[in-house]
Amino acid sequence: MAIYRWAIKTGDQRLSGTDANVLMSLRGTKGAMAELELRDPNDTDNWQQGEVNNGVIETSDLGNLQTGTLKHDGWGAAPDWQPDYVKIINDEDGRTWIARVGKDLKGQEVFRLVFTLEDAGQYEQMQKSKRLEADRLKMEQEAKEAELEAEKAEKELEDEERKAKIALEQEQKRLEVEKRRVKLEADLAKSRAEIEKIRNSASGASGGATMPSGFRTIELFGQLGGRNVPLIQVLVNQGGRFSVVAGGSVLGGENGSEGFGFGGSPGRWAEASGGQSPTAFGQDPNLGIVGFDGSRAHPVPAATLEQLFGTNWRAALS
Repeated sequence: MAIYRWAIKTGDQRLSGTDANVLMSLRGTKGAMAELELRDPNDTDNWQQGEVNNGVIETSDLGNLQTGTLKHDGWGAAPDWQPDYVKIINDEDGRTWIARVGKDLKGQEVFRLVFTLEDAGQYEQMQKSKRLEADRLKMEQEAKEAELEAEKAEKELEDEERKAKIALEQEQKRLEVEKRRVKLEADLAKSRAEIEKIRNSASGASGGATMPSGFRTIELFGQLGGRNVPLIQVLVNQGGRFSVVAGGSVLGGENGSEGFGFGGSPGRWAEASGGQSPTAFGQDPNLGIVGFDGSRAHPVPAATLEQLFGTNWRAALS
C-alpha cells in the first residue's frame, strides 16, 4: 500500500468556489485508483475561493503518476467550480506531481488531469537503498543455502561411510563363515577335476568329440584371499549382469595344471559344452572359454566375457 497526500487549490477569481462534492481518480505506471470523493478533514467548508484543501489517500502503489480525472457532482445553488491545480505527494519518498486546471468545471463535467513530476524527492536514493538491501539479503540467503548444502553433503558423506563400514563388516563376517566351506569345495572340485582328467586320458580320443586342429580351451577361475576358487565364487549376479566381488579377481588358465584342470590344447571344452561349437556361445571357433562352478564346467557366454573384461575381451584372453 502507498499513501498519497493531495492538495487542490481553488482559483482566486470571484465565484471560483463551490459547495458541490468533488471526486478524483488517479492513474500511474503501476496501476490506477478508482474515483473517490475528496474532503479536507481540517476544513468545514471545502473548495472556497483562494483556499488550498488537503487530504490523504491510501491506495496501492501507482508508480509514476501520469493522468487522472477531476469533477464535482453539481450540488448547491452555484455549483460551478474553478480549481487552479491538483498536487499529489507520495508520502514515502516525497515525489510530487502537479496537474494544472485553471477553468470552470460544470456539474458532472469530467476534467482530464495530466501530471508532471515537480519534485523527484528521495525516490532515487530510496530505490538505490532498496536495491542494496535486496542484494544484501540475496547474498545472505545464498550464503545460508550454501552452508545448508555443505552440511547436507557432509551428512550424506557420513551416512555413506557408515553404510560402507557396516557393509564391509558384514562381508568380512560372511567371508569368515564361508572360508572353511570354500576351501573344502575347492579341494573337492580339484579332486574331481583330477579324476576327470584321468578318465579322459584313459578314454583317449575314442569317446570324445573331434575338435578342430589347433583348438584351445581357456578355463576362467577365481582368486580370493590368495587361493584359487571356482569362477562362481568371485562373481556377483546383479539382475543378469556379472561383476567381480570386492577383493577377488578372475584369471585364465591355458593348461590343465592351472585352475581346476579344464584348460589346454584342446582341453576339456567338449566335456563342458556337450560337444557344441564355441560360436554357439558367441566365442571364436578355435578357442573355447569355460568356467567351473564347483561341480562342473560351463561355457562362458560372450556377453558375460564382455561384462568381465570389456568389449576387447578377445585380446585380453588370447
